[in-house]
Amino acid sequence: MQTNKSILVYDGNCRFCTRLAKSIREKTKDQITIVSYHKLTEVELTSIHKQLTTKLCAGEVQFIEEGNRYPGFFAVRQILWKMEKYKYLAFLLYLPLIPFLGMAMMFILKRFRSKL
Repeated sequence: MQTNKSILVYDGNCRFCTRLAKSIREKTKDQITIVSYHKLTEVELTSIHKQLTTKLCAGEVQFIEEGNRYPGFFAVRQILWKMEKYKYLAFLLYLPLIPFLGMAMMFILKRFRSKL
């Protein structure tokens, strides 16, 4: 479906997610194709990555880069490398225990994103 090597699949019906996707698009200078999973069929999702489903995308953001799938916190961690101002801080997300804190933060955001 997409020819771009980097694809972010997000919840386009969530205002918080949409604002974040717009910000990512601007800060990465369109290096990433950003698409709402609501606009894609199951077949189109599978064509992006064999593991993608509507249910999976509804649970958390999915970032596909060169055939690898990065969900939630791991997607954020990969995307930071593409942001000019933030890429020098991205290595901090690889420090011990940070992934656990990041996943917890993403869980909390997922629960309360409709109120943000």
